[in-house]
Amino acid sequence: ADMVGRLPELPHDVAVYEVSADTATAITGYRFHRGFVAAFHRPPSRDLAGVLAQARRVIVTENVTDATNMGVVIRSAAALGFDAVLADQGSCDPLYRRVIRVSMGTVFTLPHLRLGELPGALGSLSERGFRLVGLSPAPAARSIGQLDVSGRMALVVGAEGPGLSPATRRALDEVVRIPMRAGVDSLNVGAAAAIGAYVIGGLEG
Repeated sequence: ADMVGRLPELPHDVAVYEVSADTATAITGYRFHRGFVAAFHRPPSRDLAGVLAQARRVIVTENVTDATNMGVVIRSAAALGFDAVLADQGSCDPLYRRVIRVSMGTVFTLPHLRLGELPGALGSLSERGFRLVGLSPAPAARSIGQLDVSGRMALVVGAEGPGLSPATRRALDEVVRIPMRAGVDSLNVGAAAAIGAYVIGGLEG
């Protein structure tokens, strides 16, 4: 078909079908179609030790359940110099369809994997020389602008409502805040993670 003729070259074992909008709706179960729908096998889980061996900057999510926010976190991490996203058991699936859309597909190129329960699983990062830095709107926290960003770092972000759990906060090396005007108590976790990734990622140019 004409649409298939305009596709980039694909591996020979990839089947491509052109269907009507009604058929696409019937297959997916909802009336949403932006031109392409893909089905693929879930890749095997990555090995934590292998991912961390090559990483300098990682983002850890704790109970980030909103798929849009998770997609923003992943896209920001990929764009701003991070090497991996580590999601705890309470966070949503990084390969959920809306996460994929919001991340603009960067979830397929940025290493991501599941951690065990927090805060215990953070020990695996500390043992490998990662400094654990959490984001919080708490007034007592130091401004992120004063943070020493040298060395290996893990940026830890919490759930949309409660933020980081008390147990996780106690396990961190430092908690920092993003300075804000009075009257605004916090930022969306996706926006906060993007700012944190920009400061810690250290990209130049």
